Amino acid sequence: MEISLEHIADSSTPNTFRVAFHSATERCLVQYPSVTGLTFVDASGNKTGQWLTRVFVSEPLDDFVLNPRDRISFDLYANINADSQDHRWFIDLPAGMYDVHFVYRVDRETEWYDFLAKRSRFASLTPIWRGSVESNTIRFAVTDHRRENAK
Repeated sequence: MEISLEHIADSSTPNTFRVAFHSATERCLVQYPSVTGLTFVDASGNKTGQWLTRVFVSEPLDDFVLNPRDRISFDLYANINADSQDHRWFIDLPAGMYDVHFVYRVDRETEWYDFLAKRSRFASLTPIWRGSVESNTIRFAVTDHRRENAK
């Protein structure tokens, strides 16, 4: 499986990143991505910023089926320098240029619980994808410190 990352500059929501899953070698069950998989690296090569949250919650793991010829993408909203009271996940970054990539890792050995009973009737026949994959790297500029309209 491969992951492609792109920044959607013309999105109505600032700091929108699109993560696309593709090139699976076999049909697999994949957990939905989280914005916390985005990694920002500064010009010195140092990973900067850590994803923060005001709340700690437990929730069901939603998943989707990825077939070998499929390409399924998700828009992730990186709440960069946003008001922490309005968002579950946020990250503070100084202004500057960053190399951004998405790291997707699943190392769980337990079965996923289908809390909402949304799973495909063929999910029990589909192996759960486990492992680690990293997307391509893109350049991204943080131009100001505080964005009031982040989603």
